[in-house]
Amino acid sequence: MADKIKRDTVIIDETTALEHVKDGMTIALGGFITTQHPMSMIRGIAKRGVKDLTVIGSLSPALDVDLLIGCGCVRRLIAAYVGAEASAPMGPFFKKAAEEEAIDIWESDEIIIAAMLKATAFGLPFFPLRGGLGTDLPELNPDLKPFNDPISNEPLLAVPAMHIDIAFTHASKSDPYGNTQYIGNSFVDSLMCRAADLTITTVEKIVAPEEIRRDPFKTEYKADWIVRAPFGAHPYSCHGFYLEDEHHLTEYAMAAYGCIKGDPEGWDSYREKYIDTPSDHMDYLEQVGIRKLFSLNEY
Repeated sequence: MADKIKRDTVIIDETTALEHVKDGMTIALGGFITTQHPMSMIRGIAKRGVKDLTVIGSLSPALDVDLLIGCGCVRRLIAAYVGAEASAPMGPFFKKAAEEEAIDIWESDEIIIAAMLKATAFGLPFFPLRGGLGTDLPELNPDLKPFNDPISNEPLLAVPAMHIDIAFTHASKSDPYGNTQYIGNSFVDSLMCRAADLTITTVEKIVAPEEIRRDPFKTEYKADWIVRAPFGAHPYSCHGFYLEDEHHLTEYAMAAYGCIKGDPEGWDSYREKYIDTPSDHMDYLEQVGIRKLFSLNEY
């Protein structure tokens, strides 16, 4: 009888995952506005003081990107929006950085972000779009090139591919080998992971391969590395598990708005409590509190 081939698991701890992030890298962040951002990784990046990052937000990033800007991690931002809807219509640190030209902003909209990810994932130099034509976007962003289709002569917009070092995403579950599934919408996380050199996915739970194989068509991608992180999207929601923590989002927004208006005390307190003091994600959850976390249970 032939020997069985041994499969190596791809489960790593939080510290090992964050060691992959270096100054000057380009990272992409999954999720969408108030849902499923890989917040345990984002707080870890901020805590470690990584600098000069190019950050590609999700189709519409939230205060995950704003937090990285506020912690001085971002040199260049590729995003269509930064905010948290009612809690913060626009990210405070993003707004200040944009107004003062403290970071380089790659002007775009959601469909342009998706086209850039498609070009990168498909190994193409660019992806053609009808959208964006007739707007100021090509003037504001010289990387976007209007051209005529050589077959029909139709005017189109060429959106270039972009190298991505690491994609960080947060998903519902994975088996020990990185086969990742979502409850509900995965947005563009799958495309983002296919475009990146390395994929690090935090998950609510790690399950047996048999559970993944019960419905293989739900598998979105195979992550390079998996980190177990229950409540790993907090203060954002995770479909099928918990809702967003509106109180926490407001706490962040008030602290950040105060800081950009010249009163950094609230922001210093927020950062110390939730970013600098916790030794890891579990320590962060203890700071948030078990009663608060379970009050967010979706069911």
